[in-house]
Amino acid sequence: MKKISLLFVLTLLYLSCQQQKTPEQLFEEQASGVVVILNEYYYEMKLPNGNSVYFTGFDEDGDLENFTPDGDEIKKNRQIMTGTGFFVDNKGTIMTNRHVAQPQLDMIKAKSAYMGLVKAVKNIIEYSKSQMQEQYAELERQKSDCSYFDLNTNMYYYDSDKLQEIAQEQKELEENYNEANQTLETLNGIDPSRFKINPICKIGVAYNDTYVTNEEDFFGPNACVATKISDKDDVDLALIQLKNQTTPSKAFVFDISGNKNDRKSLLEQANDAINQSKDNGELRIDQQLYMIGYNAGLVLGATKQGIKVQMTSGKLTQLPDGQRLLYSIPTMRGSSGSPVIDERGNFVGVNFAKLSGTDNFNFGIPAEVVKKFYFN
Repeated sequence: MKKISLLFVLTLLYLSCQQQKTPEQLFEEQASGVVVILNEYYYEMKLPNGNSVYFTGFDEDGDLENFTPDGDEIKKNRQIMTGTGFFVDNKGTIMTNRHVAQPQLDMIKAKSAYMGLVKAVKNIIEYSKSQMQEQYAELERQKSDCSYFDLNTNMYYYDSDKLQEIAQEQKELEENYNEANQTLETLNGIDPSRFKINPICKIGVAYNDTYVTNEEDFFGPNACVATKISDKDDVDLALIQLKNQTTPSKAFVFDISGNKNDRKSLLEQANDAINQSKDNGELRIDQQLYMIGYNAGLVLGATKQGIKVQMTSGKLTQLPDGQRLLYSIPTMRGSSGSPVIDERGNFVGVNFAKLSGTDNFNFGIPAEVVKKFYFN
């Protein structure tokens, strides 16, 4: 067997280093692993007495929108949002943002809005009580019209039927008045700190290059459940999973473990080692990055040729601080949860927010934070 010279090996490694994938190749390879997420949701507020009330958010005046105690009614008025996610294993697990999988709510604002509603109800009850008092007094006055004194017979005569009718009306007023007082007592005892508010979500996904005709196409075989939600305010991550717990066979699975060498040839590992030595394995200012996601959700994603994911690009504009990436990749509502990759296709983060007032500076969650969330 002939010995392979070191120069020949180094030459092969050098040539392989120069053969970086084009954006088109990266897109072709990874687009199948990115899904559009549909979340139909509303909020349930558990009251201290065990009852529940429901709403879908806040209206323009800051009041609770679609507020109702009827669980069936609220389902007809569910809110709808879209986001992006991507497969991270073969068990149907999809990484996305927390605010996509479980829409967050300003709890203080919600409780304040509810207490404002309680105050309005109390005012209505107080007004109703004053009306009942006036009605009761008027009925008392009517009693005098139900009797008269006959001078000829020197006797009092009474309209017993009318008096009985008045007595029945007064009894009903007394019952209503007492019930109003009991309601007021209950409302006065409400402690908003004991309220529990939870989003109720129905989640499904659709794949690149498939067709959807209505909302139900996202559910059925593509229905998902939330399996892990970050409990850290500065880590906007969540995992959802297909109910069948099986990633489609043709879907790309993103490697967030950082252990790609386990599946690479020796030549590919050597290639990565050279590239790593070039940048110390760290992101660089002005480094080219790509995001694969569903900007604007189905507004752009739904085409005559089916659902189409988009790839957008930009540069790293600030060195990572361990909590976030800042890049110039343009985004729109719906791109939350999109994977961000470098020019070699390596996973580097999850898109989660934009700088207010601009579409050109956006934030991602670094790969190390994503990895820690997934494996811990």
